[in-house]
Amino acid sequence: MRMIFTFIFLLPALALADTTTYLCNYGSYSDQEGNHKVKNKFELNFIVDKDTSKSYLLGNNGSSEVKLFESSDQLAFIEITATGNLMTTAIDSKFNSVHSRNSIMFGEMLPSQYYGKCEVK
Repeated sequence: MRMIFTFIFLLPALALADTTTYLCNYGSYSDQEGNHKVKNKFELNFIVDKDTSKSYLLGNNGSSEVKLFESSDQLAFIEITATGNLMTTAIDSKFNSVHSRNSIMFGEMLPSQYYGKCEVK
C-alpha cells in the first residue's frame, strides 16, 4: 500500500520531466568464438533526463547511471560496472546500435559485441 502512495505521489513529477527513452533490442552478438544469434531476449533501455543532464541504463541486471556523449549523428553511453568493467553502447542516426562489453574476469579478457536496433519513446 505504501508503494502505491509513493508511486502516485511521484507520477506527476515523472510526467513533467523532459526525458527521452531509447529501447534497444539486440538479436546477434560476436565473441571470441564467432558470430551468434541471441538465444534469450537481450534488451537495454536508456533514459536520458535533459532536466538533470543525467542518463540511466535499465538492463537485465538492474539499473545504473551512465555517461552520455552526444553528437549530431550519434549517441554513446558509457558504463563502468561495480567491478570496473567498461561497457559502451553506440546508437547511430538510423537507430542501429552496438553494445560492447569489455569484461575482465580473473585476469582474462572476455570481450563481446551485440548488434541491434533501438526505438525512441
